[in-house]
Amino acid sequence: MNILFVPETPSTQIIAREWAQTGNREYAAVYTDHQTAGRGRLDSEWLDEPGACLLTSLVMWDPPVEENPGLLGVAAALACARMLETAIPMLPPVMLKYPNDLLLHGMKLGGVLVEVIQQSAIIGVGINLTQESFPDSLQETAISAHMGLDTPLPELDREFMIQLLWENLQHLIVLSADALYPLWHERDATRGRRYIALDLPEQPVGEAVRVETNFQLRLRFPDSNEHLTYHARGV
Repeated sequence: MNILFVPETPSTQIIAREWAQTGNREYAAVYTDHQTAGRGRLDSEWLDEPGACLLTSLVMWDPPVEENPGLLGVAAALACARMLETAIPMLPPVMLKYPNDLLLHGMKLGGVLVEVIQQSAIIGVGINLTQESFPDSLQETAISAHMGLDTPLPELDREFMIQLLWENLQHLIVLSADALYPLWHERDATRGRRYIALDLPEQPVGEAVRVETNFQLRLRFPDSNEHLTYHARGV
């Protein structure tokens, strides 16, 4: 696969989106040292320390998205977890929080953003690698691979990591929900976390009971009512 590096960009997702829209297949992925306008899922802000993260977007041409596009995010999160544990063998197990956050020691290590454009999937990935600290607003919720280790972080080759991610994606995106679910379940750290139900008028906050086998999230509200949804945001 051909990988493009740009030192700085508003967002790798913008570059990859343009490739998909124009049918430009010269590159399969783009990565950068710094995004000036990076965004996460549901348009949340993504902050990065220049040179300290894996910031990449990959274009998957003609992925099997018709039946359940949401499975792409599930597969991408699993692919990221597997890639990290291969690239950094001493890393503790990478866990997953619904729908596609990467957790280390219960804190956010990274995330995935998936967009489907003209029969192509743009998979954006942001993973904290070498940060030694975070702003005050993130200190209790964010972590880097470096901070999660008891030993020094080895030198990382981001292009090698993207290649590993691509290889894992190629294997995982063709699997059914039934095949993906046990792989997700063994890493699932969703239960007990609080979410906003975005598909209900009042957008109430509930506690995650479990991720169902079809990858809907089951929430329980304070009045004991439960709700199944694909549309939730962590609090």
